[in-house]
Amino acid sequence: MSNSTTATETFEITLEPSGKVITVKEGQTLLDAAIRNGVQVAYGCRHGSCSACKCQVLEGDFEIMDRVSEYSLMSFEREEGFTLMCSTLAESDLVIEIEEEESELPFFAVHDFEAEVVENKQYTHDIHAIKLKLQDPTNIPYGSGQFFEFDIPELEETRAYSVANKYQEGRIVEFHIKRVPEGKGSNYMCDLQVGEALTGSGPYGSMQLRDRNKGLVFVAGGSGMAPIKSLIEEVFSDTFEKEAWFFYGARAKKDLYLTEEWQELEEKYPNFHFVPALSQPDEGDEWDGETGFIADVISRTLENMSGMDAYLCGPPIMIETACDALSKGGVRGSDIAYDEF
Repeated sequence: MSNSTTATETFEITLEPSGKVITVKEGQTLLDAAIRNGVQVAYGCRHGSCSACKCQVLEGDFEIMDRVSEYSLMSFEREEGFTLMCSTLAESDLVIEIEEEESELPFFAVHDFEAEVVENKQYTHDIHAIKLKLQDPTNIPYGSGQFFEFDIPELEETRAYSVANKYQEGRIVEFHIKRVPEGKGSNYMCDLQVGEALTGSGPYGSMQLRDRNKGLVFVAGGSGMAPIKSLIEEVFSDTFEKEAWFFYGARAKKDLYLTEEWQELEEKYPNFHFVPALSQPDEGDEWDGETGFIADVISRTLENMSGMDAYLCGPPIMIETACDALSKGGVRGSDIAYDEF
């Protein structure tokens, strides 16, 4: 009796105009192959929704995954060979045209990993802090503001969550997860017990600290605090002489968390300002802070934001309105980085 294994088929992908050649495995997306080969390309959601990783296939056969909507990739674009790298599987060797990014940001290699849960702490009625200790490998360098993807049992697609603490070699990695009713991914993550194992990959994302020599505006809503917390830890881990503002939007007082930690940071650093705001306070809330939508609070607080960089994370409507407020205050679009969920 003999044992046999089936080798995974691979294809060569030629990237134009650079001429670089990378290898993609059967079942691996073009984007994943590019990132793992150190190719810096624009991408966002990694799941076929944002169109940031659009490219054109010049030669070869490929399959576009069903998750790509007509809005993300129009029918006429498909006919011309355009596709989204995050949702495309090679069926032969390919030649594709992409725009490689020239970025001054550090590049962090993507790793598959296994990790163990060391803490599951409930911050609010629907937000949990999940702390993990990496097991294999035991260390993965990442940039503040980046995210990791996790394998969810019984789901084909992964779920992405931003890191909530600054990288330190061999230290615990923290994530903030908002439990979504009927959400298989968030419920799996929020129900994890200490000692349980989970798998995933990362880091991903380009929302990293660009310039510590400029004034900074941070904006978050809900569990979008996670990457902002990581970025602010990065900012104040070294000399920072400009002003930094953190605007955090929540519905009611019960949705606020880590307020004492942010207030302590204000006391430690006079150039850091934490501005929480409630959009729909409960009747019993004793609140004398800001109220209303966070975009309006930004406009009321800062009249002139020219020359500043901004980092945002939260739901789409918050991102849209906050970006508008920042733009009106003088922040250039190229100086705004955000992740929406």
